[in-house]
Amino acid sequence: MSNLSNKEFESFFYKEINKNFIHENNPVISVAVSGGPDSIALVFLLKKWINKKRGTLVTLIVNHNIRNDSYQESRIVKNYLEKNNIKSFVLDVSKQKVGKGSMYQARENRFSKIVNYCKSNKIFYVFLGHHLEDNLETFVIRKASGSNIEGLNSMQYKSIYNGIQIIRPLINFSKKNILKYISCHELKFIDDPSNKDEKYSRVVVRNFIKKNTSIKSNILRDFNFIRDNYFEYIKMIYKIFILTNYKIQKKSLTFFSENFINLDEEIQIKIIQISYKYLNSKKAFLRYKKIIPLITKFNKFEKISMNLGGIEVKKNKKYIYFSC
Repeated sequence: MSNLSNKEFESFFYKEINKNFIHENNPVISVAVSGGPDSIALVFLLKKWINKKRGTLVTLIVNHNIRNDSYQESRIVKNYLEKNNIKSFVLDVSKQKVGKGSMYQARENRFSKIVNYCKSNKIFYVFLGHHLEDNLETFVIRKASGSNIEGLNSMQYKSIYNGIQIIRPLINFSKKNILKYISCHELKFIDDPSNKDEKYSRVVVRNFIKKNTSIKSNILRDFNFIRDNYFEYIKMIYKIFILTNYKIQKKSLTFFSENFINLDEEIQIKIIQISYKYLNSKKAFLRYKKIIPLITKFNKFEKISMNLGGIEVKKNKKYIYFSC
């Protein structure tokens, strides 16, 4: 959605949020605010929505401490929001946790601060301002790094992070819609210089897409293909899981060794990830680099016994066992 009027943009926004966000009466929600146009637009859109729901909105501004101006900027944003009757809190990241100032570290620090605040204050929803172009950048970055289909599915409208529901209601809207809304309502925002600094890979990708409009249409086509076929892919994975599986019990999964070994490596990885999530729900994500050595051993040795992130893995000529 790119060429929408402000009236259409707001109408679609509220229609989507009412359809996709299931909540209790008088919901309490938080919004992560950087001070940029995306999060500022999101806050004011949600302010109107939450008033109709008779709920409570809290904005969380993270001072990431990467730039010298970040402390002052976080307070400017807080004051601006509070002047507009929006409850705001600044969460300061310790300078010891800043590291080398990478985007990855800043993102981890930001999520940690926001999630911890929400858990401490019994807030179960965090709204983020990611939009369509952000998702296309994520898609390109993941494609360049060799992600599988699950990774290429990129950011979702709704997801769960450490027990908190993450909602991205702008994810299907373009930056043009957001800037048009900002201009129409004369909202103020902060321009973060790091968004133009090509020492960050995301900025390089962003500028590349902007300069190559014909390539953008190809990226969007590939992106939509993945999104349109993702659930068929998941169905296929689980069908293979069932065909390969011998026995499912509460604390163990057993697979036929020969069937498993004959699978493509990417499918093997998915089956191991599903098994790990089933047996270790408290730590359901298992990194790719931890799985590859196990698959190598499966292919090389007839018998193995090892620990994989807290679960026991055994293999003999006939079966492969995962247990907790």
